[in-house]
Amino acid sequence: MSTAVKDIAREMLALAQEITRKKNPEGALGQVLKGYLERRIEECEEEIAKFENKYGMPFEDYKEMLGEKFTLSYEHEKDYMNWEASVIEYGFLKGEKNKLDYYGY
Repeated sequence: MSTAVKDIAREMLALAQEITRKKNPEGALGQVLKGYLERRIEECEEEIAKFENKYGMPFEDYKEMLGEKFTLSYEHEKDYMNWEASVIEYGFLKGEKNKLDYYGY
């Protein structure tokens, strides 16, 4: 790892400690990451809820009906891609947050 990268990492850890008021760099970084993950999870939940409200069903049902009940229009395909991306990201972020929770952050 280059000296510049090490310096940036050191500065970022110091910033995390400063904004969280934690002396332990690992604890500070864990708290910052957890806050970020929680915010992104909420954003995914909002995006998923938007599509569930629009179509009146969960993603898996919409996925099965795309091309049948819902035509393969630009809007439906775009919604499918955005909805699927939110569902995938939500699952990933929840898994990462669970890791932080497991380690006590």
